Amino acid sequence: MKNRKITALVGTVMLVSALSACGGGGSAKVGAPPGAATGGETKPAGETGSKAETTPGVTTIKVLNEGAVAIGVGKLDDLFAVKEKEYADAGVSLDYTPGSPVETFPLQYQKIMSEKLKAQNIEVVTEDWGWGEPLIQKQTAGFLAKNIPDIIVGETQMPGFAQQGLLEPFPDDMAADIRENVSPAAWKPMEVGGKIYGLAAQPGVSNLFWNKKLVKQAGLDPDKAITTWQELRDNVKAVTEAGKGKFYGGGVYAAPNFGGYLRYGALIAINGGSFADENGLPAFNSPQNAETVALLKDLNAAHPPGLMVNNNEGSYFDAWNKGQIAYLIDGPWRVQESKTTGIDLGMAPIPLSPSGKPANVTIGAAFHSVPVDAKQKEAAFAYIKAMYSEEIQQLVADSNTRSPILKKIGESKEYQEKHPEMYLHYQAMSGDVTGLPTFAKDNSKAWQMWGEAVVKGIMTDGDIQGILDDAQKRAELVTR
Repeated sequence: MKNRKITALVGTVMLVSALSACGGGGSAKVGAPPGAATGGETKPAGETGSKAETTPGVTTIKVLNEGAVAIGVGKLDDLFAVKEKEYADAGVSLDYTPGSPVETFPLQYQKIMSEKLKAQNIEVVTEDWGWGEPLIQKQTAGFLAKNIPDIIVGETQMPGFAQQGLLEPFPDDMAADIRENVSPAAWKPMEVGGKIYGLAAQPGVSNLFWNKKLVKQAGLDPDKAITTWQELRDNVKAVTEAGKGKFYGGGVYAAPNFGGYLRYGALIAINGGSFADENGLPAFNSPQNAETVALLKDLNAAHPPGLMVNNNEGSYFDAWNKGQIAYLIDGPWRVQESKTTGIDLGMAPIPLSPSGKPANVTIGAAFHSVPVDAKQKEAAFAYIKAMYSEEIQQLVADSNTRSPILKKIGESKEYQEKHPEMYLHYQAMSGDVTGLPTFAKDNSKAWQMWGEAVVKGIMTDGDIQGILDDAQKRAELVTR
């Protein structure tokens, strides 16, 4: 069993080359979830030591930074003055009253966390291992060396770590509390074998967005939400014809990378398909998947040539920001970014296929987990419990860039009235939400085979079912 875990863990590193498509690294990219980049100091793989002095009689936990709430590296309380000065120098008000807009989200988030943990004699020392490829490589080395922080964070790699037995399951009472009071998008993708292994304080899922100006120019009602795949096909075609090469209908990013899989994965889920079965074996060639790829092929005709499958994710979302595509399936950050760029935005749930049901895939979700080799597990779970506290989740609601995960806030009439767009996002988080799977073996190769097959189905006149059948056979050889 130990050798199997090590083999699977080393294999996890092989998937990271595509992860940069989902955001992370040095600076945030266009189209990437806000806060995906962490910046700051990074440490060698497996090194968790910190120069911060600890307080006698207080439990110190080491926590990896999440970019959206990171304020530096070191003892959390020592970082506040530096961040406050940074905001003050930029002319940003430090005032925040719950229920009002918040301009200093990361600082306020960490202040609330610190206060709640200090009341339990817990202090936090933060470390920054980066995001995407650097993060996964360092986490993998840390697991192998059994030298790992008390709380780690990540996105698509985290379910795989749970499946490999590297993460501690949440205590039963805490898991029951989460299931009752927290939106499924925050924890359901991290449920393995009936146990919860991770939580995201502000996960994203996708919605359908549209540029009202372009839709109106095509003679369509810019205030009418479309609800079916056929309507989506018809509308993107109408906008493309009206654009005459100046703008296009658009639809969804579908490159052979995780940025693509995360977004059109929602369409796969809606249509009852999947990338893999419950054992991590490929499920490429289902009729449902073939129908979804056929939709992607139709949407591709409503894009500038090559844009929909361009591996450079930034190029795709730059086209949206420039008003060159009218429809887009993406995460909740699209609301604020579109307001910043002056796009009059429509927003609705993702349209359904004829036999489909509402479903979604988490995107931009920073899951926090406690490794089995963590030194301060009890205090680490106290940290995670604070993440879904009412104070933290009210702050998330006030930020208006992500939805709260606490049902008490997200389902309130007040939240619905004050944040109508984010309430739509909250509703999308509350249904059948999953994460991307980790294949049982040779994860990187399996995803590569899937991605290549979809691109071939989109870009050629080949038989889609036959293309997926071939990919299924090849993937079965590497995953069994």
